[in-house]
Amino acid sequence: MTQRILNAWYNSAWWLVLLRPIEWLFRGLRCWHLKVQSQPSSNPLPLVVVGNITLGGTGKTPVVVALVAALKTRGIRCGIISRGYGGGVGKGPHLVTMTDSPQLVGDEPLLLSQLTGVPVVVGWSRTAGLNWLAKNTDCDLVISDDGLQHSALKGDVEWCLLDGVRGIGNGYCLPAGPLREPPKRLAEVDQVLSTGALYRTAQLGLETIVPLDTIYPLVPALDLLKRVDNDQVVPWPASGSTIKAIAAIGHPQRFFADLTERGYQVDGKGFADHYQYQKNDVPTPDVVMTAKDAIKCKTMAQDLSQNWLYATQSLVLPDDLVDSMLLKLKNKLNPTLATPIKDSHG
Repeated sequence: MTQRILNAWYNSAWWLVLLRPIEWLFRGLRCWHLKVQSQPSSNPLPLVVVGNITLGGTGKTPVVVALVAALKTRGIRCGIISRGYGGGVGKGPHLVTMTDSPQLVGDEPLLLSQLTGVPVVVGWSRTAGLNWLAKNTDCDLVISDDGLQHSALKGDVEWCLLDGVRGIGNGYCLPAGPLREPPKRLAEVDQVLSTGALYRTAQLGLETIVPLDTIYPLVPALDLLKRVDNDQVVPWPASGSTIKAIAAIGHPQRFFADLTERGYQVDGKGFADHYQYQKNDVPTPDVVMTAKDAIKCKTMAQDLSQNWLYATQSLVLPDDLVDSMLLKLKNKLNPTLATPIKDSHG
């Protein structure tokens, strides 16, 4: 998937109308698959799916990390299941460990394991991962990193993320647009969240599917700057400095925009999501990358003794958002775990 195609999808390029017949075929095959697919059985543990319906990156990782943190404060033990895209585990289930490589388990699962400290299980069979966590851990709840389109498994609660600026693009499904499912899918999930400020003025009919005032805005922010080779925290450069930046994520420009928001002049280069960096891809001596990139570049930075840096993100989920999720799960969770946090303001 090239940046040119992404730009076309999210800027409604006229020539995409030529792909509409293939889009109709895609939607027809998806509908047929859902009809012949056997209904998912009940989940052995409460399952929260954090996913999206678009290609191009919506910021799921910081939301999953923040959700784990919010659940920990409530005494809820959770695990994570993930497809492990870009890894070589196969069907799984495979419990991610600190000695695993991103080539084996995927960059995002390895990052989630490091950032959350909870069990992360990967494999293309999410059902197998969920069953493994139910049998081998004391988890109270499981979070699926992505998986809204995984018809063999149905979340007890489903959150769908949208990029707050790009929304649903031109509103078309693949290959004519960025959608993996028709826009009406948004009306079927428990909560639609936008990452970044919600751009309300041009959502291409989004308000006819889900009222814009019900979309929960979340704004992750860049937090710490760390060395790639040893994770040591370092000071941010002076405001106004020029920063060389790289990002192999779903929406690289978003990372560059975050750096610009901090007051830097950014010389950025984007790569395809999950791209496996080679030595010549990374500018030397100084470059700033995402935490997801650092996972893949750490060994290379150590071998080359390079002073590469990466930026962490911070996000805190509002109590009412998490409480509404727990109330939906009150019949599946231990009753003491599903009690909402009381409003400190009364």
